[in-house]
Amino acid sequence: CESGKYSGVEAASCDSCAGGTYSVAGSRNCSDCVSGTYSIAGAASCVSCDSGTYSEAASSACSKCDAGTWSNVSAAACIACVAGKSSGSGASECDDCESGKYSGVEAASCDSCAGGTYSVAGSRNCSDCVSGTYSIAGAASCVSCDSGTYSEAASSACSKCDAGTWSNVSAAACIACVAGKSSGSGASECDDCESGKYS
Repeated sequence: CESGKYSGVEAASCDSCAGGTYSVAGSRNCSDCVSGTYSIAGAASCVSCDSGTYSEAASSACSKCDAGTWSNVSAAACIACVAGKSSGSGASECDDCESGKYSGVEAASCDSCAGGTYSVAGSRNCSDCVSGTYSIAGAASCVSCDSGTYSEAASSACSKCDAGTWSNVSAAACIACVAGKSSGSGASECDDCESGKYS
């Protein structure tokens, strides 16, 4: 029998090997393709699965890796993306999450960081902004509060200082004006009382 075919005893003709199997010339039976390879019917050998696909033993085709997983060539199974990375279906590698995003294990996509947090590329979680800074959703870094404003940790915006207080840039809290000075809301400094007035 030719390669890709087989026959038993007293055969009038040779039969083709089924998909997922193969044979060399003169075979009395067909052998299964190993995991990570496949064959069509009548094959003389098995073919390696491409990267981004996989197969079990005796497969007639390779299957695409699911989103959130990946594979090299000749894979028997797909590998989950680690936290901080993601992939679409049929991926040969997982990609780092962009700055301002994060992911857990086996992620099909990365999620945006919430306001008041930030992340660098390839992050598995988001970090809180420190006091005196803030961020909007999906931020790669935190921004300092302007003078006359302040913020607590993990803030998505800075708040104006109340009247009678003031602040410098990146303030975690506002400072009360000393006696003899006053301020309106959102002040970067306190002003002296005018002649004839006090505080």
